[in-house]
Amino acid sequence: MALKVLSQLMDKRHTLNILLALTSGMVLIPINSTMIAVGLLPIAHGVGVPLNAVVWVVTVYLVVMAALQPIAGKLGDLLGHRLLYLSGLSIFFVSSALAAVTPHLWAIIAFRSGQAIGGAFLTPNAMAIIRRSFEQNILRRVLSWVSLIQGLGAACGPLIGALLIHIAGWPAMFWINIPVLCFSFGYSWRWLPSHVPSSRPQLDYVGAISLAALLVLLSLSIPRIGSASLVEYSFPAAGVCAIAFIIWERHTKEPLINFSFFANRAFTTANLAVLFNNFLMYSTLLYMPIYLKTHRHTAFTSGVMLFIFSLSMSLTSWFGGAMTRSIGSRRIIALSFAINIVVVVWYVGLIHYSSFSFIVPGLLVAGVGSGLGTVAIQSTMLESVSRSQAGMASGIYSTFRYMGSITASSLLSIMVFSADWHWIILLIVTISGLVLVRGIPGSPIVEPPDFKSAL
Repeated sequence: MALKVLSQLMDKRHTLNILLALTSGMVLIPINSTMIAVGLLPIAHGVGVPLNAVVWVVTVYLVVMAALQPIAGKLGDLLGHRLLYLSGLSIFFVSSALAAVTPHLWAIIAFRSGQAIGGAFLTPNAMAIIRRSFEQNILRRVLSWVSLIQGLGAACGPLIGALLIHIAGWPAMFWINIPVLCFSFGYSWRWLPSHVPSSRPQLDYVGAISLAALLVLLSLSIPRIGSASLVEYSFPAAGVCAIAFIIWERHTKEPLINFSFFANRAFTTANLAVLFNNFLMYSTLLYMPIYLKTHRHTAFTSGVMLFIFSLSMSLTSWFGGAMTRSIGSRRIIALSFAINIVVVVWYVGLIHYSSFSFIVPGLLVAGVGSGLGTVAIQSTMLESVSRSQAGMASGIYSTFRYMGSITASSLLSIMVFSADWHWIILLIVTISGLVLVRGIPGSPIVEPPDFKSAL
């Protein structure tokens, strides 16, 4: 009996150490994603560029993250998820330090891309380690805690950013990463488990470059204020690049994206659901600081407001993860998109009402709409694939998630300058999410066998 109790305690300690190692690094991704929202105007003023130019600090981060995560996940499947995770922490460290000391926008964008490369190595490999380390009966509980911690990171990001800018200027937003990364690297080196690679690595470099080009062209193809001439060239080029990418992936021996995954309805639906959900979340994160600035509120006020939104989102994500065990993923995801219809109505009201008594309740509801279904969406994706392919599947999932963010950042100028188009776009995405929910299973998926490639 004593040995059994001791074994359970040791297992619990090992579990907590793995979670601490992973979340201490992963939390930097949402912090750096939301922290930059309050830093766009200070960076623009600091380096002497217009706001529409500095928005690329956000867009390039999302594009690189989206393009590299499938190959980073596959690399983890082949070389080991622990190795890729530690490499991601190292790249993030170097890029953060360099971004903090440069006075030029082009260099900030370049080192922000380096942060994205590090982040791309972190996310899918962390998810794969979780998939391999925890049995399916506790997977959703673990994902709930991971989602809560990441959500708290997203919640604290704007507030941290606003405080750092006030105390030490915008470079402090990059310096803050250094001590956290040092701790995470040491702890991950000690506690993260290793696994034997499945085969010798064969990387789809052509697919990775094609996907990156496709995402850049797609982001340029989304209409913006004053960019009609650019869209005329980028949209056809994106179409050609998409066709070439699909043809290449279907005929190469080691594809970047295994299209046989999409034969699984649950996997496809989960990926589209996270795209729509992240679009709605990023729409709020990027729009609200500019809205508040135009109504003469400070950067610190914007940080507080986004903290309220993100805290609501993170707490709700944990609660939503717990609810999936009792009412099922389909209902909880449907409820999250239904709540976003209320948020759209709130955005219409923002045209006429800009008092805190109207803004704060709306941000709380928007946080609920964005957070409630996140764990259910992610667990549906992970449960629809085998453990041996969790890295590649997580990379694909992350790409779809960031495609939603890229689309939101690309449409930012239209949403800021055209109130009518703003709520119309949000309503279309919300209704699309509600229609999509029919493809989510009503109960947890039984552990699937390995997919056989259909390519």
